[in-house]
Amino acid sequence: MNYIIFSGVSWEAYSYKRLLDVLPEREDIVFAGTMSSSEQAESGIRSLSLEEIYRLPVKDFTVLVSSPYWLQDVLALSPAFVVALLEHCPEGEDGSLWDKYSGLLAAQADLTATASERLYLEQLLSRSGVVYLSGDSPLSYGLIRRGERLYFLADYEAVWKRALEELWHPQDKAADVEPWAAIQLRHRAEYYLSMCTKLPKQPTVHYLAASYLYLLGDERAAQLLTRSFELMLLHDYTDCLHSHYRFFSAMEAKRGNLELAVRQYEITAFTAEERAVSEQLQHWLDSGRRELVQAELYRLNEDGAAAIRLLEGAADPEARSLLLLNYTDTFQWEKALRLQQEPENTAGDPAAAVLQGSGAAISILQQIPVMEGTLYLLYGKRHAAIRSFLRAAGADQGARALFAEMADLEEAVGRLRGRMADDEV
Repeated sequence: MNYIIFSGVSWEAYSYKRLLDVLPEREDIVFAGTMSSSEQAESGIRSLSLEEIYRLPVKDFTVLVSSPYWLQDVLALSPAFVVALLEHCPEGEDGSLWDKYSGLLAAQADLTATASERLYLEQLLSRSGVVYLSGDSPLSYGLIRRGERLYFLADYEAVWKRALEELWHPQDKAADVEPWAAIQLRHRAEYYLSMCTKLPKQPTVHYLAASYLYLLGDERAAQLLTRSFELMLLHDYTDCLHSHYRFFSAMEAKRGNLELAVRQYEITAFTAEERAVSEQLQHWLDSGRRELVQAELYRLNEDGAAAIRLLEGAADPEARSLLLLNYTDTFQWEKALRLQQEPENTAGDPAAAVLQGSGAAISILQQIPVMEGTLYLLYGKRHAAIRSFLRAAGADQGARALFAEMADLEEAVGRLRGRMADDEV
């Protein structure tokens, strides 16, 4: 397998060297930037400029990208596969811009990986194909040989290796093999279950155990969440109705107990907007539109991935508006635009496009030109992006903020390319 590494830092500061050592079927590996002769010889990786990378047969390469500001180049190159290595916003960068384009990078990626457990959980609730690049097991989960060196694999390294292998060689779904994503979820759940025994009065470890069990579909999740909620109350955390109790509604929705799930959400509905959501859920429930209730409860608990899986196969016409919203929330904007453009899409009606009181106070239709313009910008169509942003601004003259963000992105991309060019001098 061939790889191109798009880093946000120099080779010396690159933090994924060990993961590169255990890449499966390593052949040609290219680093976008400068490496010394000794670094190239020691790592078995060659360095190329961006211009040289554009001349490679990129359809034979997997790109490993750890800065969202490479996204324009990644889309222009159109490699065989894209692996997003998500990181927290580094010092000196705009946090909101970094997070937005990291979300767009993850949505474009064939595989997403991160060493941050918070980002790992966030991504699990947005999409499939997410690897956690850390672990707590002292055991070896296999070994590989590189020349004269043996590498004993940690649990997450074995998952990383298998996930990359399956990009090029997908497993037969009928095969009796546990998916790598389920293996890693099980490892995390087992770790936090053991921590619950060691730290019985810590609400956070119980909550994390509940979260992983929920993602695994394990009914013990409710028991762990109950314990976490009780401990939060004992510690006088008064905001845990939203952060903890509402989670019960997603768990009951997953079990099919929608009447109970709606009541549980209603308990956490304090604002006028939340109460309107509660009324909508009850209306759908009374009308027998159970798929809408279940999907919206997932979304309200930030589990867009579960909502999308359900809505993509739903027959209810109104499911399309909910699906459009979930695609938007999870940065799957190309899917959102394709769905909105389909003639039978009920979101073509502005009244249907606004999910009243659901937290989506702005019409989906008003967001479409913004998403369209952003994607045009990422694909190098600057003039088309400007036209979309002007259409999004409309009579409100709100284009200034959109153009300011466009300038901020171009500046961030320029800084990244400038750092690489400086290294090459």
